[in-house]
Amino acid sequence: MRRPLQIAIVLCLLLSFQAEASYRVYQLKIEQYDGYGKLDRVYLVMSTLDPFQYEHYYAGYRWMRVSMKDTWYCPGDTGQFRKYCLRPKVVDRGMASLEHAKRVPLPYNRQPIIP
Repeated sequence: MRRPLQIAIVLCLLLSFQAEASYRVYQLKIEQYDGYGKLDRVYLVMSTLDPFQYEHYYAGYRWMRVSMKDTWYCPGDTGQFRKYCLRPKVVDRGMASLEHAKRVPLPYNRQPIIP
């Protein structure tokens, strides 16, 4: 009775060491407004928050407009105080044809995130 439980625990521990982390970086365009609704300043920010999360996290409703300029996928450590990975060079894929040598893999910003 206890043997299958012990085997399951050992398997879970062994498999958990092979887990890898990843995160997505967003380049956001922020338009800030003053108290009169007049455009005050415009700047770009890199964040792991999407535009909706960023606006609500920084209490910017009616004070800022957030739009996404670009996004890409970063494999690796998701710890705090880490620099965001650089945007990968975008290589356009070749046309689907019989010439397989022209095909290139998808860049990171077009890769699906598998939970």
